[in-house]
Formats: sequence, structure tokens, C-alpha cells
Amino acid sequence: MTNLRKILLIPALIVVSVSSFFSCGVDRWPEYAHLTELDTWMYDIMQQNYLWYQYMPGYDEVNLFQDPATFLSKAKWDKDSYSFVDSVLEAPLPTYGFDYSLVKSQDNDTAYNALITYVIPESPAEKAGLQRGDWIMKVDTSYISKKYETQLLQGTIARELSMGVWKEVEEEPEEGEEVPEEPVMVYKVVPNGVTLDLGAAQSIEDQPVHKYEILTLDNGAKVGYLMYNSFTAGTKADPEKYNNELRQISQEFKTAGVKYVILDLRYNAGGSLDCVQLLGTILTSNARLNEPMAYLEYNDKNRDKDATINFDPTILGSGTNLDLPGLFVITSGTTAGAPEMLIGSLFLKDSYPVVSIGSATKGQNVATEQFVNDEFLWSVNPVVCTVYNSKHDENGSFVPNADLKISETTIDGITNYSEFLPFGDPNE
Repeated sequence: MTNLRKILLIPALIVVSVSSFFSCGVDRWPEYAHLTELDTWMYDIMQQNYLWYQYMPGYDEVNLFQDPATFLSKAKWDKDSYSFVDSVLEAPLPTYGFDYSLVKSQDNDTAYNALITYVIPESPAEKAGLQRGDWIMKVDTSYISKKYETQLLQGTIARELSMGVWKEVEEEPEEGEEVPEEPVMVYKVVPNGVTLDLGAAQSIEDQPVHKYEILTLDNGAKVGYLMYNSFTAGTKADPEKYNNELRQISQEFKTAGVKYVILDLRYNAGGSLDCVQLLGTILTSNARLNEPMAYLEYNDKNRDKDATINFDPTILGSGTNLDLPGLFVITSGTTAGAPEMLIGSLFLKDSYPVVSIGSATKGQNVATEQFVNDEFLWSVNPVVCTVYNSKHDENGSFVPNADLKISETTIDGITNYSEFLPFGDPNE
């Protein structure tokens, strides 16, 4: 049976002449073999498992002395943008735990204001009080510039943040200009007198379930909101930790009488297929339980791995099927792989509509599998299979209807930043 947990839907060089290994008639290969072991291991893994192995160069055409990322870029098919390598870390690198976008200051030609777009729960940023939609104007005593952005916003030491707010204010005339009879109003970021103490960066892992809540509409109907950022089953210590959280949420939604779910996938870039199967089984209609959800097809060396994935009630455990009539899903250009598989597998035009809101997804209909080299602490994640939906079709990109696309709104030609609100806010 296919191990779905391993199947993912996702993203200084030493140069020596090979001829020198055999100089003077002496076989010196053992002296240099360790320099090629990792690349050789990667090549062998891909020759057996890579979906497009027939497009790989031959052994005598590859340079086995390259760093892993460079080697993969030379070994894989040039049309493959999904396979990747990664280092295997015991813990994530230290971080403040927030993401941001820089917006040019209207009062300083070299300065920027940082709009907070994402905050990791329990991170130094959340503990400091940062929320999505907040503005940072200064870090310690310095304005934010492109030159010093890394030191100011991607460092590790504790910082003091001077905050601002985006609002309509009266424009002040420049020195020497006449004061207009009628005040000219403009939108910009201005100080609000708030300072926040941002603690030192910490090693912290973002959780797959970023936020969930139950919303009550004006007519009394209950709607569940779930922001799900990664199809990750659990941790090394607790392999079912995050899947069990999904099961718990499904029970809470069921008990509250939730009739529809808004699934926020705009930050979701993939994950393992066993999580896709679980969430799909929770969200689908009861009538589709035990029916095919998706199909996996491997290369001709691994046809025995081809699999049919069903909406399987036996994996619900402590969770429950919500028997939904359809789904509302929020997507973005980074929504790719596993979330696209979920959307495509759930969607049935007549009996289970999926209403997509936001922007078009990436369009990835293949899955990668992780192979770990414990000696070198690197993993290679080649594309291993094509993923088809419940109709045995390739999904492609999901494009929202024109009236449901979320595009940048403006006020007098300026982006309306007041719409950046915390996730789950009904006005967001």
C-alpha cells in the first residue's frame, strides 16, 4: 500500500579532474569518494523514483562534485519546477515570526513602512502584540530602508518597534508653498505613538492550523472558518498531532451546527497526501464516503505503487464527516499541490460546488516524495507521480470567477491598506 505520509505535494565547491584519481597507475578513487557520495545517492534515488527519469542525463554526463541544489538543477528535467532539495534540521532556524510587505514612505524618499501580513502564533512577534494589518515605521531608532532591511527586520536580537497607522490626514505644504484655501487630504502611514518590544528571535514552528472559528451570519446560520497553512500530519514525537487537531475541529463544527465551511488556503503551498485524504473525508458529502477521491500514477519502474485514494471514513478516528453540500475556499498564487488536489477532488459541479475566492492557484498536478540521507542530513524531494482528481482528470490551476477575484482596491489611486485585517475577521 502506498505510504501517503511520504508523498508530498509541494518547494564552497571542490572541483577535481577525474583523470587525476588514477595518476601514476594508482587507483585514488577511495580518497575522493566521500566528495561524490551525496550527489551519487541523489542520482540513484532519482533514476529509480523520478517521474521523468528518462529526461535525466547519463552518469557520465553529470558532475558529482556539486552542491545538492546545483546538482539537482542539472540532473532533473528542465521543465520540472517542483523537485527540490533541503537540509534536514533538528529545529527551525530562529525567527521573529512575522512576514511583511514594504511600502514606500510618502514623507521620506529613502524610507519604507512595513505592513504586517502574517504573524506566527506564540512567536516573539505575537507576544509583542503584532497583528496582521499593523504598520512598523521604525526599528529601534532607525527608519526602514532597503539597504538595512535584513539587519532591521530579519535579525535575531530584541528590537523596539515604533508603530503607525494608515489613515486619511491633511497634507502639509512643503516649505515655501502657499497654504491652500481648502485642506488637501491624503492617505498615508503616520505615527500612532505606540511602541512595541519585540523579543529576540526564537526557533519556532508554524502550526498547520493557523486559526479557526465559528461565525454566525445575520440569519443565524453557522459558518466554520479554517485557515490551514500546511498539510502536515504531526511531529516526530507525535506523528498524528496536527491531524488530531483537524479531527477535533470537525467535531466542534459538527456540534455547533456548521452548514458551510470557509477554507483559507492562500498561504498553503502543499504537504502530505494522508492529510489531504483526512481533510477531504471531513469536508465531503456523506454520499461520497468510500468513493474515489484521487489517483496516483508513477513511472514505469514503479507501477506497483499506483494507487486509488478514497474518501475513507475509517481514518476519521475521533473526527467526523461534516456532510457539507459544498465549500468556499480562499486561494492565492502560492496555493499549490496538496490544496489543489483537495479542491479538485472535492469539486463536483452539480452535487458539490467549490466556490473559489481570491486569485488563481499555481496549477501543480504532481507529487514529490521525500528521501532523507541521514549521514549528510540532506533530503531530495523528486516528483514521483502524477495526481488525478476523482474524475481521473488533471486539475490545473483553479481560477476564481471574475466577480470573486480579490484584487487590489484603491482610494484615489492609492492602495486601500485598511482591508488588511486579522485572518478570520468577517470584514477581511
